[in-house]
Amino acid sequence: MHYVSWDRTQRDAPKLLAEAGPEVLGEFTHESATVGGQQWDLLVAPESGAVAKCNGEKVVEATASLARAKEIPVHIGERSYVLVNEWGKNWVVNDAAGEKVAQFTQDHNGVRKAILEFEGETTLPATDVAGLAWVSREVLEAKKVGISNALIGTLLLFSGIIVLVMFL
Repeated sequence: MHYVSWDRTQRDAPKLLAEAGPEVLGEFTHESATVGGQQWDLLVAPESGAVAKCNGEKVVEATASLARAKEIPVHIGERSYVLVNEWGKNWVVNDAAGEKVAQFTQDHNGVRKAILEFEGETTLPATDVAGLAWVSREVLEAKKVGISNALIGTLLLFSGIIVLVMFL
C-alpha cells in the first residue's frame, strides 16, 4: 500500500481506504472508529490535540495544537512519530529516528481527499496507518477551520468599516 484515502460518501462516517479502495481499513465518526475489528473512542480538541482509546487505553495520542502547531508529536502504542509542517500546506510524518515515513498536503482538495502518502510500500502496522491517517485528517480540518474563521473575521471588519464610511 502506497497511500490511504477517505471515502466520504457518508459525510458523517468516512471510511479509510487502502489507496483508492475497495479495501476498507477503518470506519470513523466524530466520536468513534472501528479499526481492525476494534472499537476506538475518539476525542479531538483542535487546540490541544487528539486521543483515540480502545477499552480505556490510549491507542493514538497527538499532544499539540492541531490548529496552530508546526510540529505535532503522535504516539501510537509504543511508537512515536512527529507531523512536521515543512512549509505552507505541506506536511511530512517522521518516525522516532527522524526518517520520513509519509506526507500529506492541504493543497488540491487536501481536506476532502486527505490522502496520506507513504514512502514507497509501507510496512507500518495497520493501527499506525489508521492512527496517522486520522490525525492527519484532523490536522487538515483544524487548519481549514482556522483559515475560514480568519477570513470571516476579516470580512466582518471590512463590512463594519464600509458601513462607518457610508454614514460619516
